[in-house]
Amino acid sequence: MKRSDSWSSQDDNLLTQTVLSYIEGGKTQLQAFDDSGELLDRTPAACGFRWNSFLRHKFKKEINEAKIIKNQNNTSKSNTKSQSLVNFDDIIKYLYALKQDLLLSEAQIQQLKAKIRDVSLEIDSRRNEMSLNTSQNREALATLITKATELGLFNHNKKPAI
Repeated sequence: MKRSDSWSSQDDNLLTQTVLSYIEGGKTQLQAFDDSGELLDRTPAACGFRWNSFLRHKFKKEINEAKIIKNQNNTSKSNTKSQSLVNFDDIIKYLYALKQDLLLSEAQIQQLKAKIRDVSLEIDSRRNEMSLNTSQNREALATLITKATELGLFNHNKKPAI
């Protein structure tokens, strides 16, 4: 009895041709699995598993040839790009966008500096409050000691008689 989801030779051929053509075209195998999955009504994961588990080993020579073709295509594309004229409008647009990014970054830096300044002022304010509280506590303690001395409760390092 044959499984209903088993792979036919036509399914394997379609997956193989798709993957090899994607390699030649400089696309990823993941993209090939996605597109093959749609054509075969299978998940990309199932296509990837089938390719990596069963088919890839049978087509090593074809994969290497596809990679060579991809490299040749990339080389010819880079030669064509270097020979093409520079589009000054694109350069101007790029520089304008770069300038806008720079202005935005500078504005963000100013905002951060303002926040740092505000936090520093808050810290200084809290330190001053703590300082005032400490000096007020010292003054209150000195007043208590003076009163205790006046009442005779505190005499030359003797314990108060309470």
